[in-house]
Amino acid sequence: MTSLSFNDFYFFLNPVWFLSGLWIFFFKMNSNFNKISSEKSSHINIIKINSNKTFIGFYYYLIFFNIMYIYTLHGKNLLLWFSHFNINNFTISLLYFFLLVSFTIYFLLNSLTKKSNLFKSIDYLFSLNNLILILPYLFFVNTVFTFLFLLELISVVLLYKLISSKIWFKNFDPTKYLNNSIPQNYINMVFFQYWVTFFSTIFIVYFYINIFYIYGTSDWFLIQFLHKFEIENQMASTNMIRLLISIFLISIFFKLGITPLHLFKVEVYKGIPFLSIFFYTTYYFIIFFIFFIFFLLDFLSLFVIQYYAFLVFIIFVGILYVMVLLFDVNLLKAFFTYSTIINTIGFMISFITLL
Repeated sequence: MTSLSFNDFYFFLNPVWFLSGLWIFFFKMNSNFNKISSEKSSHINIIKINSNKTFIGFYYYLIFFNIMYIYTLHGKNLLLWFSHFNINNFTISLLYFFLLVSFTIYFLLNSLTKKSNLFKSIDYLFSLNNLILILPYLFFVNTVFTFLFLLELISVVLLYKLISSKIWFKNFDPTKYLNNSIPQNYINMVFFQYWVTFFSTIFIVYFYINIFYIYGTSDWFLIQFLHKFEIENQMASTNMIRLLISIFLISIFFKLGITPLHLFKVEVYKGIPFLSIFFYTTYYFIIFFIFFIFFLLDFLSLFVIQYYAFLVFIIFVGILYVMVLLFDVNLLKAFFTYSTIINTIGFMISFITLL
């Protein structure tokens, strides 16, 4: 019984351990900052320097221990946590890849901020470490429930990161910052990101409740098997399933900002610093797009063929829409937005042609 319990939970020991340590560091740093906030600015600068070093050092420890941890998982192919998570060699190899990508991006961000003598806020470093740690575990989900849980957890941390990324400072005075007017682009970014997260979540929850009511399970592979059985026996509920899958796909497109449902991304890019854009268009984009392709090919492979015409239509409309908007680009951040969207369209066209 002890061995069975350990096999069900050991996969989560490493991320839970790191998340716990990260949150302890975060609260300790904030408490130290609050204790001396009324002191001289030089004391505040010491805390800022130490907070940067602490979180950056924490990330390097995370890389080292994660490499050893992932090595112990090789060769395992099993379901964990009552079939909510699936471990196999492919997803374990992806963890190695994302560790390498995150290390490269983190190193570049650290080097750039050192050269520009820029201090990052404690909140920004905290949210960045959370995202780097949590994002790759999307590939291990095996049910709609765990997918929804992790996706919303990432969305909340991402919103927190976007909010905190505006509060970067060299000589930071909280009273002066609060008295200054907040830029309109920053307010638009928070507004659009919040409501996009909210409405896409509502649609995904609606899909989850209905699919669980119809099939009595949220396991992706069981849903595909039962749906194929319904098609072969010409059952009436197939039309309802197709409607639910359509709602689900639109909500995913909306959340990721894939054309033509990408308008919120322009406002997000306008309201964050360039270094935050760099992280957003590299690590975050790489993981989410690879997961999106993995998601369609693995979890929705039976449905993708049925929605081939829909995917082609979305891409065609997206191409026309971006071609029109490219002639109205007057900001560098808007250019970065559309370049990311064009890359997404190119990858989507390659994916559709391979179906």
